[in-house]
Amino acid sequence: MELRGNRGEWSELYALLKLLADGRLYCGDASQNRQDDRFFPILKIFRNDQIDRTAYTVNAAKKEILVSRTNDCTIDVSQEEMQTKAHSILNAIKTHTGTFDIPEIHNFLERIDCKTIKAKSTDKADIRIVIHDLNTGSKPELGYSIKSKLGGNSTLINANKDSTNFIYQVINVDHSQMSEFNKLGKFGAKFNYLEEIGAKLSFIGTARKETHNNLTLLDLGLERILADELLLYYSTNLSSLEEITRQETNDDPLILTQNTTQPMYEYKIKQFLLAFALGMTCSKPWHGTFNANGGYIVIKEDGGLICYYFFDRNDLENYLFYNTKFDTPSTSRHLFGKIYEQGGHFFIKLNLQVRFK
Repeated sequence: MELRGNRGEWSELYALLKLLADGRLYCGDASQNRQDDRFFPILKIFRNDQIDRTAYTVNAAKKEILVSRTNDCTIDVSQEEMQTKAHSILNAIKTHTGTFDIPEIHNFLERIDCKTIKAKSTDKADIRIVIHDLNTGSKPELGYSIKSKLGGNSTLINANKDSTNFIYQVINVDHSQMSEFNKLGKFGAKFNYLEEIGAKLSFIGTARKETHNNLTLLDLGLERILADELLLYYSTNLSSLEEITRQETNDDPLILTQNTTQPMYEYKIKQFLLAFALGMTCSKPWHGTFNANGGYIVIKEDGGLICYYFFDRNDLENYLFYNTKFDTPSTSRHLFGKIYEQGGHFFIKLNLQVRFK
């Protein structure tokens, strides 16, 4: 058996073993600190939503995990062994780059019926956990998205040339100025040039109707708010969602805050981030359903795990808002960043990508 994967893929398997070893899902605050007094006992874990899936049941009294394999065979594995194997994966993740194998855990993974590093998923849930909510007494099975800080910073919204391009009309520019603009490499220089020649950008719409429809379903003004934030990102040295939203609040392009101190822009951006974290994509019609309905599990740099529980929405929203930034993907791959002419008018596309800090 050979199992090769990158740091992010191995992180999913590490999370499975670490959660089983700990037997608890600890909550995190907006600063990614573990809250020791807020946790959910783990009763059972599944790696996917298939009918014949392997189940990992936590026996807290015996400090064992009952592994119910797909061939109807069940075995017991101690939480101590789970912890040891999780530590082996963590060490490998910290010492390897690119794609790599961890041969010393092959036999163990075969014993616990793990045939792949990354579990197959039909939605944004990377792992499914039955928790015991000590406040309500309920024992729901919930889907969680796993984000790892062990490798590079992961993305929340991936760039796509069809789905994440926003289109702006460029006003007060001619063919020679378009040519001069397109010769410039960095966006700072590009937007400085537009300012020098007195050109302005006016938002037209998203490049794909699914993106427009999804954002409109979430909030009627959200598409315009994001378009203005993207423009701030590419034309200034601001990048974090927090600081750009603060600037947009000061500018108030939609005239939302003149007679109120309510966080109009911040609230809408938080709802946008939450929707993308738990269910929405740009490429497919979204119907308001949260697939990762448990929330987010974050693997910290030291290997510790914290959870942002969906039903503690303020914590989850704050985590997303204060720990994400806009990012610039490849302009050639995603076909944006150059002025083009169409129907006698000039336009430019700017691409949306959001990454964790």
